[in-house]
Amino acid sequence: MKVKLKKFTVFASDILPHEADYLMKIQQFDDEQKLSILNKIRINAHNRGSKEPFNTFIDKRKYSGMIRWVQDRLDAIDVDKYFEWINEMDRKVITDAITPQEEKVLLRRIKNYQHPIHNFMKFFEMVINFRHFLLIRLRYDAYEMVNSFIEKYQPQYDQSKAVNRKLHEATVSVIDQFNNKVKDTSEWETWMLSLFHDKSLDGFNRYMAVIRLTFLYFNSREFDKLKEVYDELDQLLIEGKFYTRRILYNYYANRLMLHSKFDVLQQAEEYGYLSIRQKNSDHVQYLSNFSSILIRQGKIEEALNLLKESFSEIRNIDNFYHKIGFVSFYIKCLNLNNQPERGELIADSFLRIHKNDILTQRWYSFFTGYVQGLIRQKKYEKVLQVFKRYELLQKDQRDQTKDIYLPTIKWYYEIAQLKTGKINAETMLDSIVSLSREHFTDPHKSFILNQVLTELENYIPRTVTLAKSELHGQAK
Repeated sequence: MKVKLKKFTVFASDILPHEADYLMKIQQFDDEQKLSILNKIRINAHNRGSKEPFNTFIDKRKYSGMIRWVQDRLDAIDVDKYFEWINEMDRKVITDAITPQEEKVLLRRIKNYQHPIHNFMKFFEMVINFRHFLLIRLRYDAYEMVNSFIEKYQPQYDQSKAVNRKLHEATVSVIDQFNNKVKDTSEWETWMLSLFHDKSLDGFNRYMAVIRLTFLYFNSREFDKLKEVYDELDQLLIEGKFYTRRILYNYYANRLMLHSKFDVLQQAEEYGYLSIRQKNSDHVQYLSNFSSILIRQGKIEEALNLLKESFSEIRNIDNFYHKIGFVSFYIKCLNLNNQPERGELIADSFLRIHKNDILTQRWYSFFTGYVQGLIRQKKYEKVLQVFKRYELLQKDQRDQTKDIYLPTIKWYYEIAQLKTGKINAETMLDSIVSLSREHFTDPHKSFILNQVLTELENYIPRTVTLAKSELHGQAK
């Protein structure tokens, strides 16, 4: 039996929430049926569950027309598509391959230009090349118009280039702060906020500032400030600013991380599903972050299935920071799905091949999952050997001064010591109480530590029960 409106339903199901909101914002339909179709698209875009069916009594030609209307409106504001057009025109100008019709389009866009556009710097540089093309061919009328454009917007171009150079300097500093978990971010914060709010600046530099503010605020754990930035960005995206799917997926992925820091896991999960809908160069990173949210919600099997589907992708990833994160979450998912033996095999193989990258980039993420699997198998002597061979205690000691520090891996080590008779239960109890007390003042850390303690009850139930009792008594 033929399914009615199958093509349109598939098309509509691919529309993202911000795309639907933008389309509703700009629509000027007099036709009530077209408006009802668009409204249904918007409702379904915001609803990950069951979708509302489309009215099959409406003329199919209107559905076909809506497909064209949606595509045309989104293509018209897609900054990546416009970037591709600029590059293609630049190539054709430089290689003398531009057609008369393409020249007309280019001249019209220069004449009707409204500053700023997202890719202004690239557009301006292409126009400079076009000026050379026109002058050498004695195309004086067109040359005068193009030259006037260049003279008019030269100051704005110089400013954008200067901002872009300074953003690189800021990025070096912010990434250094991120890697070393240094708190001091005041040097760049105010300036980058001013870039984001500067409506006269090109969109590329404004969005570059947002990404760096994201690093900066995550590093300083100033999530309330970051939420203000993203709430404002949310409205700009609805208005069609910065639009391209690449940026939307990045926005959804960052929203996931932001909501996870507020422990609003249901919203984080919603953004997570949106972030992984397209397989781009950041897909593995987005998938790792999403799986961590599913794990925290106890949706272990779902997380494992998602990671399994993309496991083959990691062979083609050059970014070891993302690769290590993916493998770490995969190992943890296997542990939580009662497959620690499989997780150990993967960890041993990955560690043998990528030891240096793991130890210099994301040792904590990797070894937390690895050691957890060993403890679940009661391989306590191997745990102690791993700690000694890779000097994990020394690494943990150095990390204790960082804001993001949690004592999880230290407790795994002490459990192995306890089970092999190297320390007693009282020492383990003191460690849990003292370290918990130190970190429970942070709501997010408290949330995570309670989950860790629940896991530790599987190995040392009486000690954890006594620790919780003591901590609860102190809280009173």
